[in-house]
Amino acid sequence: MFIRTETNERAKAILSWLGAHKKQETQTTLAKQFGKSRTFVSLSLNAQSVTKASESLVNDIYEYLQKKYGF
Repeated sequence: MFIRTETNERAKAILSWLGAHKKQETQTTLAKQFGKSRTFVSLSLNAQSVTKASESLVNDIYEYLQKKYGF
């Protein structure tokens, strides 16, 4: 789990949204969008990698989804 509760909540929200909107975005499309591996995206969203880079990625994905889809 991430140190910041907000980041944990964002990761859960992103995973939930991805599950309901598979035709719009997937972990693979997000990985391509941010220039990361799908594995790193998955580990970050599932809070199995809790580095600063992972936390930053979760926050960046959250902001991207907000801007693009009104998440």
